[in-house]
Amino acid sequence: MAKGKKQQGKGGDAAADGPVSVVAHPRARTSIRRWRGRAGLLGLVLVTYLSMRAGVPAFDSVMRGLAGGLVAHFVAWMVGIVAWRHLVLAELAAHREAQETKVRELHEAAERRAADALAAQAAGR
Repeated sequence: MAKGKKQQGKGGDAAADGPVSVVAHPRARTSIRRWRGRAGLLGLVLVTYLSMRAGVPAFDSVMRGLAGGLVAHFVAWMVGIVAWRHLVLAELAAHREAQETKVRELHEAAERRAADALAAQAAGR
């Protein structure tokens, strides 16, 4: 019996288990990973190119490029997390609003049915 409860808990919805996180969002995770890679490569290429143009020796240019790529990688990571945190919260707010609207419409429909039933009952007397 205890085994069934554990399996049921593992298969549950992620939102029901705990707070919402950016890591649990599938689009956020892949988007942040993609931007981190692109920013790192762009930082590497850009800093290396600018260093070579400035007349810095090749070894030093590549080392500066690696440092620039590393910085760009971490900056993109931080910016991606902040941006996706806001996007996930906005998605949750939109979903909550849609659910509240749906519940409100269901309550109004139930009230109309109850009013109609009362009217029909009163007309039948």
